[in-house]
Amino acid sequence: MPYPVLVAALGAIVATAFAMFGLHSWSAVKVAPLVGAGLGCALAIASLRRHGLALGTTLEEYRGAAKVQSLADSFRLHGKAAFGIATIVSVAELPFALIGQAAVLPICLAGWVVIIGYTIYRAWQIGDVSLFGKFDIFQAVGAVSFSMIFVAILYGFFQAGMPARAISFFELIRIVLVGNAFATMQAMIIAIFGLNIVYRVLDLTNPQRS
Repeated sequence: MPYPVLVAALGAIVATAFAMFGLHSWSAVKVAPLVGAGLGCALAIASLRRHGLALGTTLEEYRGAAKVQSLADSFRLHGKAAFGIATIVSVAELPFALIGQAAVLPICLAGWVVIIGYTIYRAWQIGDVSLFGKFDIFQAVGAVSFSMIFVAILYGFFQAGMPARAISFFELIRIVLVGNAFATMQAMIIAIFGLNIVYRVLDLTNPQRS
């Protein structure tokens, strides 16, 4: 399927979701698909023109011409540091499940900070923007969507806290491990996309870095 059609469809979906969940407006929902599709199509055509590609170019052909990096390669670049620190944090947190559920929430939040902070620190040490590659709109939207889910989970933790009912030791362990898994994915997303943007901005403002 041509790249502009795919990006137009993605734009329609994103615009509709924003109108529904962000604006909460039925009138906006009616026009959002057309606006999103139009903007997406225009963005795709501009990207194709920039790389000298035809309008019928497929997604795979565009990614090859634009040197879009596979997310699998990006995850491998940061996965060792992210999963390594997540394993250490998870092992360190498990004994707190024996103390009780009141201790698990603050320990989980502290663990997430450690996982994300350490992963970003290790990614920052790479210092070579060429290793971060380039990304397309589909990968960027996916990263933003996962980040929104993670923020929603974090917000839920702060708002609801632990349930008043007693939670078994094994349920607490599952909460810890699932939460750390989400934090690990979020840490890699920040390392891949966030630092990519930071490095490119620094290279633009300070050419001597390049």
